[in-house]
Amino acid sequence: MSEIIQIINARLVEGDSLISRSLWVDSVAGIFVYSPDPALVVSTIDLQGRILSPGFIDLQINGAYGFDFSEDASEDAGGISYQDRYSETRRKLIKTGTTSFLPTMTSQHAERYHQNLPFLGPSKSRNPFEGTESLGAHCEGPFFAHNRMGVHLPEAIQSSGPSSEPELVIKTYGASNLFNETISPPTNPQEQLEIPGTIPSHVRMITMAPERPGALTTITQLSNKGIVMSIGHMAATYPEAAAGIKAGAKMITHLYNQMNPHHHREPGPLGIISGATDIKPDNETKILQGPEEGDSISHRPARPYFGIIADGHHVHPASIRLAHLTHPEGLVLVTDALMLLGGEDGTVDWLTRRLTKKGIKVMLEGTDIIAGSCVTIPQCINNFRKWTGGSIPGVLQAVTSRPASILGMENVKGSLRDGADADFVVISEEDVAGQSVSELVIDQVWKFGVKVFDRGLE
Repeated sequence: MSEIIQIINARLVEGDSLISRSLWVDSVAGIFVYSPDPALVVSTIDLQGRILSPGFIDLQINGAYGFDFSEDASEDAGGISYQDRYSETRRKLIKTGTTSFLPTMTSQHAERYHQNLPFLGPSKSRNPFEGTESLGAHCEGPFFAHNRMGVHLPEAIQSSGPSSEPELVIKTYGASNLFNETISPPTNPQEQLEIPGTIPSHVRMITMAPERPGALTTITQLSNKGIVMSIGHMAATYPEAAAGIKAGAKMITHLYNQMNPHHHREPGPLGIISGATDIKPDNETKILQGPEEGDSISHRPARPYFGIIADGHHVHPASIRLAHLTHPEGLVLVTDALMLLGGEDGTVDWLTRRLTKKGIKVMLEGTDIIAGSCVTIPQCINNFRKWTGGSIPGVLQAVTSRPASILGMENVKGSLRDGADADFVVISEEDVAGQSVSELVIDQVWKFGVKVFDRGLE
């Protein structure tokens, strides 16, 4: 039996606008419904003009609140199991408005992926009180350019050698973590195009450098199997990065960071978001708005999405404005947060390395190398608005409908449409002295039609 909650006097995010209208939630099924039977309405909530947005989706977060997703899952820490620490982190994270995420593992050896990925796969429960829902893991590495490692584990990247052949990639992550059925990749990558994709297993996204030998074949094969491929941590030139998108990659991981910088004669990966597809400089440049005729969706050479870390340290605000002006529909805000999110300043052990936190800035101890962030999605949203003057609907799309579209889940997540999961946040606007734009503050978080956080009750 359905139990309908009617929400009135809300400003709803619909496309590029905020629309004042009512919304209905089936709190039993955990979905939005349109025009329900009035007899099923059990309560009415008046939001008094506050904003109602789909729940936020973070495609790249490495850990939070003292827990790292790449920790050894076979060992307890302080007598607490990996599963329990993971569950506690999810319950804390949902209070930031992040109702879904891709728990991200950094570059590790194969054994660690085999141990951890089964814990990080898509959440099977619809219990709203379990916290932020995993939509599948993001494997960031170890198939990177050796001079674009950042703070990732050098031994893991180096042990992968220079190759990214499909057999090696599948062996590293484990076939059972990638696919719901065991596959034998064909020797001819074109054969894979005729095989329908299957639903991915524990891994939802993989970041790799496209210029490594075998990477393009791997990108094609895995994207055809439903895994979202992203290019990053790369030494790729503009043509090499373009080839990665042509092969099936849908995204660029944390644009600007750990990739070749832009140059007016060799634009590097940044040039790809312009929409030009000239692989050779003497070719005629062609601007694309969508797939070329005859190209499959997996091989569309259109503009990719791109992640941006809006913490004020990873990317200068002017560079964020530039990327946004170039391709606003492709920008996705990610935190790239580490276990230090929510922790005190100081130096701590992180896997096999040591990190120093000062405010929201994290550095590899004794160096000037940035090591992830300590920001939340709401902080990224507010920074982005201050630096770009972007509209509220526009910036909220960068953490809702766009990441959902990347994952192929636009009918389920990141939306207020009929039948979508009722994951949403209630937001107030607060004026800040000396600031031209309002601050967006999370008042409530709802998961599967149930309120799981209320700022007024904390």
